[in-house]
Amino acid sequence: MLSRYRVHLLIGLLAFACAQGWNRWNIDAMLHAQWAKNNVREGRTLTATDDASYLAVVDRMLGDRPDLEKDPFGNRPDLRAPGYRLWYLIPRLVLGIPASLSVLVLLQCALYAFAAMLLWEVFLVHSIVAGARWLLILLFAIMPTFHGFLFHTITEGVTPALSLIVLCSALLAPRSRRWLWIGTIAWSLLMVTRPALMWVGLALLPSLWQQQRSVVQVAAIALLAFVPTALWWGNNMIKASRYVGLHEVYRADEPGINRPVHGAFWELAKSWGAHGDAFHPVMENAFRAALEDDLREHYADAFVQLAPMGTLTNKEENGIRDAFTQWQRFNHEQLAPALASAQHTIGYTTRDEQGIMSSLETITDQWRSEHFFHHQVLVPYRVLKEMIAHSNLNLYLFQGELRGTAWVEILRWISAIMHVLLFLCVLLAVFIRTPASLRWCAVGACAYIGYLAYVQRGVEERYTLPVLFIAVACAAFVVPARNRE
Repeated sequence: MLSRYRVHLLIGLLAFACAQGWNRWNIDAMLHAQWAKNNVREGRTLTATDDASYLAVVDRMLGDRPDLEKDPFGNRPDLRAPGYRLWYLIPRLVLGIPASLSVLVLLQCALYAFAAMLLWEVFLVHSIVAGARWLLILLFAIMPTFHGFLFHTITEGVTPALSLIVLCSALLAPRSRRWLWIGTIAWSLLMVTRPALMWVGLALLPSLWQQQRSVVQVAAIALLAFVPTALWWGNNMIKASRYVGLHEVYRADEPGINRPVHGAFWELAKSWGAHGDAFHPVMENAFRAALEDDLREHYADAFVQLAPMGTLTNKEENGIRDAFTQWQRFNHEQLAPALASAQHTIGYTTRDEQGIMSSLETITDQWRSEHFFHHQVLVPYRVLKEMIAHSNLNLYLFQGELRGTAWVEILRWISAIMHVLLFLCVLLAVFIRTPASLRWCAVGACAYIGYLAYVQRGVEERYTLPVLFIAVACAAFVVPARNRE
């Protein structure tokens, strides 16, 4: 029996070792770089803007963060889905914080290695020819293209592997019913970790239908998988006493920058095609300055400069500057005192904020109407190209210390070409004859990419990583690489 899975184990060990090797080399390089070492926590993991919102809740629950017990907003809706915290909670039940961080990244690498082993089993069961399956599995196990977030303590440390596990389980389900349940459990965990990825569960529907042959039973199983997410979601709405979205970014009672008026500025900037990494620093600098009574005009200048040159009329530019100045005054005259009060915030959208939002919405609608092609076509196309046409080698090792060396430049080109081809395979999987589970999953992936490109627009590499993992499986089925029986 063990000999049947000898190659699987070797592949898993190779994937685990490469993930550890690339990331530990990366951490060592960062620790020796003055500006990068602050992004390494305890010499063990990489920091991210969002990770405190995942880790601090567990530390507070276990009594290690008494400072958080005094948080006046502790009973507000928790907009971070709780699934990822389970991965940190497991080691924290028995270990201290530094050791738990080490175990957490080990668990993430182990989950990735398991996904690689499961992918190999899919290749064998579906008779993918030896050359194709070995090429794909070795690329997946060895290339750092797939390892970039395994040492981060955010959801992307586990969601790409979980997405691939769901798809692989669906592709194996016709051979054994147990894979259907494994896939459903993985899907449930994926949803309660990152609700935006619930589309991955489309892969399970063909097997669910084949085995149940009842719409009611299929719906019941799908709803059962959604229960953990529904409990968290329902609890948020009970706390808020109103409807709360699954991914609500802006809140009327936010004690910081992410109030609805900030969203109105972002909607305008998205119309222009402004990058998130350009927009957010402009807004955050202006916000912090306003709290300290710095209302200089150059902050508004920086926002206006996000627009494509020559596309704003004098009336639009003046309207934007006026709205931005009013926002600065609101932050200084109303929000800053509220933050220092017993309430620590303003618990509603004020009349001044509503006026700013109304002005911005009018300008946004007008600009989009005047520059229809730019907003509707050029910007989504550019975002789509940026999501797909890159190497995905986001580790500091490749973007800092070693960038420019011959072998890294070759690696970057190989990785970029592979990245583009794999995403093309996802699109092809929709239109050519592939297993139903794969095709349904590919449809969901394409819809998700379309949403990121057209609606969200402020895209980071980590958002597309689950699709990249799924794309490796798609590649095995869209090329003429299957044995014919």
